[in-house]
Amino acid sequence: MSAAEAGDARGAHVAVEHVGRRHPPAVVALDDVSLTLEPGEFVALTGPSGSGKTTLLSLIGGLDRPSTGRILVDGAPLDGQGLARYHRETVGFVFQHHHLLAHLTARANVELPLIGAGMGAAPRRRRAEELLAEVGLSKRLTTRAAALSGGERQRVAVARALANEPRLLLADEPTGALDSTNSALVLDLLVDARERRGATLLVVTYDPLIAARADRVLHLRDGRLVDEPATALRAAAEQPQG
Repeated sequence: MSAAEAGDARGAHVAVEHVGRRHPPAVVALDDVSLTLEPGEFVALTGPSGSGKTTLLSLIGGLDRPSTGRILVDGAPLDGQGLARYHRETVGFVFQHHHLLAHLTARANVELPLIGAGMGAAPRRRRAEELLAEVGLSKRLTTRAAALSGGERQRVAVARALANEPRLLLADEPTGALDSTNSALVLDLLVDARERRGATLLVVTYDPLIAARADRVLHLRDGRLVDEPATALRAAAEQPQG
């Protein structure tokens, strides 16, 4: 796992057990998927478009429910009764298109999950400012999201995902809409969050550079986990760019 065993591995343990997800009338998004994520582990999830990657991430994040099978986090099944607390205390999300509120400032966007956690205004503001400093945006605290560059917005999204100190960090193609410079910066932020905080990190990606830095690479095809040599992905990452 490295990096001091990912910051003492305070991350969540995730078990996906024979999970299927079907959409009417006959669309099979996932078919009998089983996997585990160890505390503090960094796993990349790859596969062609439509293979079920985002569906699986949504299920692990508690944004959707499986049609069959179950998902356990630290031994507890994800269900309706515990999902609010799970979202508030355990899991953080980084989406490809950041999903910031355009009319709010960078600081206000980071504060949003802290409001849901019941944190007071003054500590909430301090926490947001600390996180934005961590992602290199101290000078953009009061800039509205609509006026930020794409790379800056994604860095705000990373800061927001870290606001409640999640033990499980999920990222869905976090560099997919960025240039190479900003992609490298966002990847460094995610890896740093995992290494210093010990969070479990699962990243859906097409980017071989991300896959090359993961502890493990999983590959989905047609809704099922399949063997895909990690060496091929790492070799692609080592090819000269440009």
